[in-house]
Amino acid sequence: MCVRSGRRSYAVSPIHSTLLDVVRGFQVGIVAAPAITLLVGYNARRFSYLSRARFWLALGDLYLATYLFLLATAIGHVGGDWIARGHVESLRRPLLVDPLLGTILGLTYTGFVVVLLPLSYLNHLLIGKAWHNAAE
Repeated sequence: MCVRSGRRSYAVSPIHSTLLDVVRGFQVGIVAAPAITLLVGYNARRFSYLSRARFWLALGDLYLATYLFLLATAIGHVGGDWIARGHVESLRRPLLVDPLLGTILGLTYTGFVVVLLPLSYLNHLLIGKAWHNAAE
């Protein structure tokens, strides 16, 4: 296991961290969250025009939003390492592998997709209806 990923999981552990420590770990992702929300909302505007693909659009946007959040967080960690040490050892793992595995395992393996998918579907339904009513 990489020492870096071990530090991240340790930083999110409720036993060994404070709320401020957790927020510092995800600060760039939190700053990027409004832009990610706008992107997902833009994708959801056509939701009321779809028939069979509604479920897949809501699921895809859920995974997309999670991936973009973790990617923004990883960019923040890489930038922090660059500022602290003046160089970055590797970009492939923190920018490609970690966000992808975090998305797949974080939503699917933990079961969060069971809770978040209905919320994503409802969010898409409301945005789609609002967009459809505004277009008329």
